[in-house]
Amino acid sequence: MKKYITFAIIFLVTVLLSGCSFLKKEKELSDFDVIKKRGYLIVGVKSDSPPFGYYKDGKLTGIDVEIAHNIANYIFKNDSPANIRFVNVNAQNRIQKLNSREVDILVATMSINEKRRLIMSFSIPYFVASQKIMVKKISKISHLQYFNKNGRLAVVMGTTGEKISRLIAPNALFIGAKTYNEAYNLLLNSQVDAILGDDCILAGYNDGRFKIINRAYSREYYAVAIRKSENSKELLNCINAAITVLIDEKKINLIKAKYFI
Repeated sequence: MKKYITFAIIFLVTVLLSGCSFLKKEKELSDFDVIKKRGYLIVGVKSDSPPFGYYKDGKLTGIDVEIAHNIANYIFKNDSPANIRFVNVNAQNRIQKLNSREVDILVATMSINEKRRLIMSFSIPYFVASQKIMVKKISKISHLQYFNKNGRLAVVMGTTGEKISRLIAPNALFIGAKTYNEAYNLLLNSQVDAILGDDCILAGYNDGRFKIINRAYSREYYAVAIRKSENSKELLNCINAAITVLIDEKKINLIKAKYFI
């Protein structure tokens, strides 16, 4: 009887140890390995930010979309459209969608700053932008400080423009918008006097009825964002390699030229 009990104990311990070993191996999978095993990359992109992410003829397109495709192609070593899936994000929810693992990476006009570096990692930059204001063509407004005493200023909440506006025009009457499209409509319908935002995105909304004041309030670098984790290092290295190829082979210039930047 004792032999059976001893055998049962040994068997149980072996099973438990084997199970622990299996779980340990599962936990050790890097983000890169998870993506490769799944068979496709999940990318968070914006759809309200021409020329970076927007819908044209019912199809998601833009600079960020093309960069995401290039990263997926680099990871999987082929250009199959099955390698990638997109999730729509905006300035308010993109970080949450990344950290909740709804997406693997963000290619969503994400500017690098020190506050964000505390909670996420960034690739090497692929684009340089600056904060500027866009007003109606007939407007005489020429600088952001004007709004300390006059007018109404639209900013997209969750963007660096929100921070810049509060630093330079702390007494301004802010109208918060959820998206650039919402901010654009506020300006179009004269509900605000200007939009503060990324100059390259504002250019995508300028249909000739507006003007972008050539005074920059920041210099910002767009980069791919990933989760800040030891498990993300291999993925980050791969993304950096993919972007380096785009830059070295001048492909990034062709992508920008395609969207008139």
